[in-house]
Amino acid sequence: MNRRSFQHRTETFGLDTKDSWALPALRLAFAVPRVYKPLADAWETRYPGSRKALLRLTEMGFLSYQPALVVDVRSGHIASHPAAPLPRYRATAKGKRLASAGKQDLRVLTDRFPRTGKESAAKVLKLLRAFDLETPHSRYGLSVPHATDIAGMPERSGRWWVRHLLEKGYLAELDERLADVREVVPAHWRVTRVLCRQLEDVVNAFPATAPPGLKVEFRLNRTRFLADIDPARIGITGATDFDHDIETQNVLAHLLVSPRCAVGGVFNVEPRITLPGRVVRNTLMFDADGGDSAFYQPDAELREIHEGVTHRSVVEYERFQTRRDAWSHIERFMGWLHIMALPAEPAILRFVVDTDLRARSYVELVEAFADWMLDHPGRHPGNPVTLAVTSVKRVEAAGDPLESVHWSYIDVPAGRADTARRPVLSLQDTPYDEYFARDRR
Repeated sequence: MNRRSFQHRTETFGLDTKDSWALPALRLAFAVPRVYKPLADAWETRYPGSRKALLRLTEMGFLSYQPALVVDVRSGHIASHPAAPLPRYRATAKGKRLASAGKQDLRVLTDRFPRTGKESAAKVLKLLRAFDLETPHSRYGLSVPHATDIAGMPERSGRWWVRHLLEKGYLAELDERLADVREVVPAHWRVTRVLCRQLEDVVNAFPATAPPGLKVEFRLNRTRFLADIDPARIGITGATDFDHDIETQNVLAHLLVSPRCAVGGVFNVEPRITLPGRVVRNTLMFDADGGDSAFYQPDAELREIHEGVTHRSVVEYERFQTRRDAWSHIERFMGWLHIMALPAEPAILRFVVDTDLRARSYVELVEAFADWMLDHPGRHPGNPVTLAVTSVKRVEAAGDPLESVHWSYIDVPAGRADTARRPVLSLQDTPYDEYFARDRR
């Protein structure tokens, strides 16, 4: 619906008063492309009444709403109810090598399993190849019923072979169980053209009470609006194009309810930031007056309160990025502080990764960056800077996910106060290679 009704044109969203009933909900709706239910629930905790406002705006036709997508990933069809979780498996490196070799010559399978006939070996190869999943599907794995469907093998035989391949090290069982019929996209809200046009008129009509800068903050002049998510875009394991955004909002939902997260503070999801600078040899030297620039788009920007002091906080949910990418994120973060922050403002860059194992590798990364900064104090912006690492599981399990006990922290040394501050972004020959030259993770 693109045309405003009489009811639409008479709605002021409470912006004609000093206490708008809709403003907290509107700030959330415009902060993200789609407001998934977990984030809406967390927002209600911090801003009571916002969930009721979301529902009211939806009923009035200002927000679009799509119910949760529950999908049978084996058939790709929409389902009405989730099923029971099942064990999930994927091929190990050893299993991938066997699948690749068997594809070239089936005798590799019969040599490895001498009692298996040629016809059975072909089905075992299909079964193993079903579990040979690439990113992003590998994180979800396959259930036995799903894999046997793909392989065209009776489920009873498939279960025997899965146990056998697991014992031999060709398959690995994942820690998390998932149903083949499950919610793959949570219920969510999104803004509409009607909402943007009406808000623009209301802000113009009530400049004395509408918050200044609202048109820019909400980007009310936008011309593109999102449609419903198409179930056809859901992959074989239930992976979707929206997984990163969903998981990021899940992390943010937990962080928001921490008493250390500032109520009424900054909340920007994927802010688009241009950082000016000057290209000097193989680096971009951040400089407010520079004619060159770098693009910076962290997953989220928040404000935290620690011991009564406000901290700038940036959150990066690292799903498929490499540690080399993360090094660049830190350099851009330093440049952002240099350009945008006051020198005394403390700041925290938080990396959240999928597993505890990966978290340990990111701890190595931030330690290496801090060590490099010891030798290059002039590359520090001068602000008190902390780098922090944790896993999604730790965030989800924590009573207060911003409590320091749940994170691995390192303070980045700033050097002497009189040191000239010129943070840089490495364009070539990144310092990452000094520490991890053989590690391409």
